Amino acid sequence: MENKTLKVAELFAGVGGFRLGLEKSNYKIVWSNQWEPSTKTQHASLVYEARFGKENHSNQDIATVPTDEIPDHDLLCGGFPCQDYSVATTLHNSKGLKGKKGVLWWSIHRILEEKKNKPKYLFLENVDRLLKSPAKQRGRDFAVMLQSLNDLGVPFGQAFRTRFFVPTVSKRAQTIASIPNAA
Repeated sequence: MENKTLKVAELFAGVGGFRLGLEKSNYKIVWSNQWEPSTKTQHASLVYEARFGKENHSNQDIATVPTDEIPDHDLLCGGFPCQDYSVATTLHNSKGLKGKKGVLWWSIHRILEEKKNKPKYLFLENVDRLLKSPAKQRGRDFAVMLQSLNDLGVPFGQAFRTRFFVPTVSKRAQTIASIPNAA
């Protein structure tokens, strides 16, 4: 059986960690986006471009990128910004989905909703605290994300999370989904 190369759109690309791992397997990054809302100089994007080139890379606020400008892809992946869920702040003070960067989840949702040729798979990564946010309604933010995926036709049984250690000090949460009836 022939191995098909899977096309990937990489959101919140940082300096390319997802890309490095994916390109060691049978994946091709067809589009990437990295934009840091709180800095004038886009250091992560500059590093990404120096390593992988500027072609098919966007350094624009993902909330302003029209969905039809994102090429069709098989896998939508990204480590959306964790600051609003991070242990760097107290759980009580974390802003979750309402925070400046937490709201970026809705850009992922928008792309999945608007893309005519939907990707077959979704792979997201964040800090473990995402699963406990916000403090007064523990787990609500992750439940909202799962329900919004369900509203798009991605049933709960196909969206799940795992926790394990990776080469970082913090625990991570992964969300992996198979999108039914995708292109």
